[in-house]
Amino acid sequence: MQTNDFIQANRKMWNETAAIHAQGYVSTLWERIKAPDYSTFDAVERRIFAQIGLADKTVIQLCCNNGRELIAIKKAGAKRCVGIDISDNFIAQGQQLAQYAGVEVDFVCSNVYDIGAEFDGQFDLVYITIGAMGWLPNLDAFFGLIARLLKPNGQLFIYEMHPILNMFDASKGLVVDSSYFRVEPFADENSPDYYEPTQHVSTTAYWFPHKLSDVIGGCLKHKLNLTHFEEYAHDLSMVFAAFEQLEKKPPLSYSLLAQKQ
Repeated sequence: MQTNDFIQANRKMWNETAAIHAQGYVSTLWERIKAPDYSTFDAVERRIFAQIGLADKTVIQLCCNNGRELIAIKKAGAKRCVGIDISDNFIAQGQQLAQYAGVEVDFVCSNVYDIGAEFDGQFDLVYITIGAMGWLPNLDAFFGLIARLLKPNGQLFIYEMHPILNMFDASKGLVVDSSYFRVEPFADENSPDYYEPTQHVSTTAYWFPHKLSDVIGGCLKHKLNLTHFEEYAHDLSMVFAAFEQLEKKPPLSYSLLAQKQ
């Protein structure tokens, strides 16, 4: 398969997933999202967003899904907010959620690699969160895009699952199942949905393993200077939640801040 074949397969998978989520957790989100103090932030995000300062910031979330985190950022005081996602159905869901929340958020349906120059140099903050980068076949190009999007001195905030988890199959426990240095994508077919595990996603999806050095190296190559990095023992993915209870466990998540030169 060519790179675009993987991307289009994942687009189809996410459109199928959006329909599952609409009948599941999103159906309970409508009332909560209207509240002025609606937030998706955990303790790590609250601390880091307080450090960044969201007031009057222009923010873009890449691979935003239905934008529920971006809506929380908008309600926390951000100025212009833009969400980009490959799924037509999740973008439509995000537009509905923002309207119901009473906030203005711009949602754009696009493969991140197709984002043009119209967004260059417009953002104080690029926000990347759980599960975004595993769907991206080319991290080097992705960090090049981030560098384009940021204003001078703009910041990148990543809060993600730890890439070491690609070595394990959550259903098998703490048993090494794959090399940390694997480069070929994982193919998942008829897998249980991460939010609604009783529902299965029939479309084959492709997950791209990346090393932590690909993330940090991507920042350095594109002149995004690291200002913060921390690893955590808590899971963000919901897939590896059982690992939190292990006495001897790998890192499960991390946060990273980098600033454009």
